[in-house]
Amino acid sequence: MAERPSAAQEALSKVEDQLSCLVCLEPYTNPRLLSCFHVYCQHCLDDIVAHNRQGQLECPKCRRPTPLPPIGVSGLQAAFNVHHLFDIQETLKKVKEPQKLACEKCSVTNRKATSFCRQCTKFICEKCTDMHKEWDELKDHELVSIEKVEGDLIRLVSSNKVTPRCPKHNKSLKLYCEPCGELICTHCIVQIHKDHKYCVIADTFESHKKEILDSLGPVKKQLEATNTALVNLDGRHAEIVEQGGKIATNIHSKFDEIHQALYAREGELMAELEGHTQQQLKSLSAQREEVEILQTQRNSCLHFVRESIRTGSSGDVLKMKQGVVKQVRELVDTFDPNTLEPRETTNTCFAYSTQIVEACQDSVHICTSKEVTNYCALKVVPSRRMKTTQPLPVAILNAIDSKQRIVGLDLLNIEAKLVSKLTNETTKCVVKERGKGEYEISYQPTVGGASELIVRVGGEEVAGCPFPVSVKTPIDKLGTVIKTINDLNKPCGVALNQAGEIIVAEADAGIISMCSPTGHKLRTLDTRVTAVGKCVGVDRDDNILVVDSGNYRLLKFSRRGDLIAAVGSHGDGPGQFNYLISVYVNSINGKVYVADFGSNCVHILNSDLTFSSKFGSEGSGNGQFCSPWVIASDRSDCVYVVDYSNCRVQVFTPDGGYLRQFGKTGSGNGELSFPASICVDSDDLVYVGENGNNRVSVLTCEGVFLKSFGSEGSGPGQFNKPYGIAVDQCGVVYVCDHGNNRVQIFS
Repeated sequence: MAERPSAAQEALSKVEDQLSCLVCLEPYTNPRLLSCFHVYCQHCLDDIVAHNRQGQLECPKCRRPTPLPPIGVSGLQAAFNVHHLFDIQETLKKVKEPQKLACEKCSVTNRKATSFCRQCTKFICEKCTDMHKEWDELKDHELVSIEKVEGDLIRLVSSNKVTPRCPKHNKSLKLYCEPCGELICTHCIVQIHKDHKYCVIADTFESHKKEILDSLGPVKKQLEATNTALVNLDGRHAEIVEQGGKIATNIHSKFDEIHQALYAREGELMAELEGHTQQQLKSLSAQREEVEILQTQRNSCLHFVRESIRTGSSGDVLKMKQGVVKQVRELVDTFDPNTLEPRETTNTCFAYSTQIVEACQDSVHICTSKEVTNYCALKVVPSRRMKTTQPLPVAILNAIDSKQRIVGLDLLNIEAKLVSKLTNETTKCVVKERGKGEYEISYQPTVGGASELIVRVGGEEVAGCPFPVSVKTPIDKLGTVIKTINDLNKPCGVALNQAGEIIVAEADAGIISMCSPTGHKLRTLDTRVTAVGKCVGVDRDDNILVVDSGNYRLLKFSRRGDLIAAVGSHGDGPGQFNYLISVYVNSINGKVYVADFGSNCVHILNSDLTFSSKFGSEGSGNGQFCSPWVIASDRSDCVYVVDYSNCRVQVFTPDGGYLRQFGKTGSGNGELSFPASICVDSDDLVYVGENGNNRVSVLTCEGVFLKSFGSEGSGPGQFNKPYGIAVDQCGVVYVCDHGNNRVQIFS
């Protein structure tokens, strides 16, 4: 049985493994440190630089370049730790046979060593050991007895604390010059490092060591990241292997189906062929019987006539002549030569497509998810009002390529999610296979509004992502605050432009605030009007129309705030106003409708703000007003006018012809109390903000009550005079909470 190596032998083997250069495979000579912390012999690095055309130095192991100092490889930092390993190697060689160790300190030869001094890095005898214990300058040296060497190899070789000496002055290098980063002696201070900042090594070593260790913090994090990356790579390796197994199973399964289908078709064809062959053979058999009968008849005729002539008398033959000749002629005349031709042919064949093999080869293939996403087509379902009891389909994913090949997307891991543009809320979608390469994507939304649909197949986004998607909150769930725009000064009107910006009229400040779709203020337009009306309008070109009530005029500004036009003056004539309170732009016909509170009428202006007509008068009858307040229109171009003091909404034709009305004073369902704002959505649902009830009522265009939300107060979903209201294409409702200096956004 082989003898187990000693601890010293094992340690020596490990050290020697670290002392070979990876280039020359020999023990290091003058080792130099590269920027990647790999160590090589200086002469090996010189050869690498010499053979590089650009004279660059790249690490042979990791290929990271190291900048060369002006003097070349010799200017690179020396790998002192390797030198220390050589010292450790020599020490370990001696430790292998401790009984043969002689004292390396005293002058007496062959005196047996009994201890090892870590500071002197020498084996010493008993007398020298006593001297270490007695002399004050040696008392701090750390001694290890020879008996304990085998069990204390780490302490024996872990550090060399011999103070180095200055090569120029032969003095102890006990100082550290910080600007130069060098160890110096006291003589160096005067001659070489004058005026440099230096410190005593013993006093500051711990702080410098801490700085070095602290610098390793990012390296540790990067090491953790690489460790995590390797784990992830191993995990991805396992996933790819698993995926390959699944696809292989899928391939076998699919080809089993194809084989079964082919075998089934083969059986059908063989049965069909057997039936066809048997039918032909049966027909031939019947024909053969007919021909055999003809043959028998002719044989009988020949035999009878010949035998009658051979055996009968002349009288007998002549006597039967006429009858026999007649029968023979009849037999000959009834003979049909076609009966002798085979009625069945041998032209039956096996017909198949010459492209069957090519189609089989081209109809199946292995592809990556990136290839799949290049031909995946996604069709977004048009916006609709969602239901609360079932998932809402939002898109159909088609995964058939130009050659009508369907990919097993279940193996590629389809992921779909919706991100709300208003709240950034993410909702995971459900993907359901519909067959023939189509997949339905649906989800159960918690809020309505504009969202973005992101679909990934095998981790790759489908071309065109993100896809804009919009859904409308169910009427029974409408009324949840999803966003609030604060820091407004008495907001009295709100509108939306084609860019999705929220335009808010601030009454007391006389300004228009432009906000992003998420509610962040983008800019402010200083309209410099004496009193902003109760509503702000936006035309087809995103120009902003504002009522200047105090100056009896209507102003048009560009989206950036430049004044484009100003029309109107005080009076009762065409183009004159008494007290304008709101403006509305009909998106269908481009007409501009202005509510004149002072004249109890509505002015109709052309798109260029020239006067067209007006309708209405003071009163409570049909078509009359007591404080016409705000205006809206529906998809049929009907015009809705809020009759504030009469607590009702009247509906007119585009030219002002009276159609109908709904609402009456009260706080019940369908009753209105001083309605002050109105808008109509794309489903022709009418939203009315009521100052008296501090709520928003939702009704059909015929005035049938559906829902109301809000109450008096300053909390979320409460109002203090809802003076302005707007709704976007997704059914998101924007309400000016006048008294609370905010706009609340509902879904």
